[in-house]
Amino acid sequence: MSTTDDRSMAAAAGEDLAATLRDASFAHVVAHADGDALASAALLARACSARGTPYQVSTATSAGGAARRVDASDADATVVAVGVDPAGAAATLASDLATPAAFDAATGLADVTEEMATLALAGVAAGGGVPERDAPAAADRAPAARRPGIAVPTADLVDGLAHSTLVHGPFSGDADAAGATLAELNLPAELDADDRRRLASVVALDASAGEAASAEAMERALRPLATGAQFATVGGFADVLDAVARTDPGTALALALGHDVRTAALDAWREVATAVHEAVRTAEPARHSGLVVADVGDAPVWTAARLLRDARSPESAALAVGADEVALAAAEGAADRLRAAVSDDAVGGRETLAYARTPDTDASTVVEALRGST
Repeated sequence: MSTTDDRSMAAAAGEDLAATLRDASFAHVVAHADGDALASAALLARACSARGTPYQVSTATSAGGAARRVDASDADATVVAVGVDPAGAAATLASDLATPAAFDAATGLADVTEEMATLALAGVAAGGGVPERDAPAAADRAPAARRPGIAVPTADLVDGLAHSTLVHGPFSGDADAAGATLAELNLPAELDADDRRRLASVVALDASAGEAASAEAMERALRPLATGAQFATVGGFADVLDAVARTDPGTALALALGHDVRTAALDAWREVATAVHEAVRTAEPARHSGLVVADVGDAPVWTAARLLRDARSPESAALAVGADEVALAAAEGAADRLRAAVSDDAVGGRETLAYARTPDTDASTVVEALRGST
């Protein structure tokens, strides 16, 4: 489908959603716990707040969890689902890249701010989209511009490089190693465009030295949209939002709503990154036709699956296996493929990244089902 068609569909969905919420006496947004869906939910909540409409936002990691949130809604609530599709919702935004439609809906309901536009760009990036292409209206409104360099959330490059989950290299998950990488470049305190290009080149080379670095993932990590706001770049903001959405959805949602939780969100992001990079570095993936499988222990499987696919998988899909949970990162069909392996209620996610609770299903059963679905 063309980009023009995608934008037309998002605009139409946004108009329909704005019409649904315009007369709501109380809005209940049920969102999947990922960066794209939480950014979308927060945009709708902010627009409702501007109109004086009471709202509630709930998060879920699976279809079953979303259904329970809807069932528990107030009788007079107008329920909107984002990234999930439970019965009983008055409106649903697709599980794949919901933010463009949510931004269009917010624009139809209230005056959007530059902060909301920046949030929309981060939501698109978190969902694997290209902000300027997929949300051009937000890109025009947000104070953000492309520059050379790397997409990190902090001005401290050592911190950003060590904890970014957009790339995986020798510097990942280790502040000392990241500091050594930067020291070799002998960068000045104030970086110009050439300095940022040198940094990006080293990061790209080091990350590409891995087994199967993804060019698409590398593009997301380089030449970022700089914001000059609470996070240094849109891509860095998206990295924090998506990682923390899985491990601490309350903090991620508060961040998207504009509350003063930046420090807590960055701390949670660093914790996720440290665990995920260690798991990806030490994992011994098993290779199957079209699929790589790795036990990641206690590391967050959502982020680990994506990083395994992008950094270590010679196949088109990667399955991260944890304790009673799995996540599948694939070029397409991730959620559908997991539904074929476990019950529908246990699955949540999107076309390229999906999650399932598996307390009653052995990991080998999931792997066998996925091998047959490639």
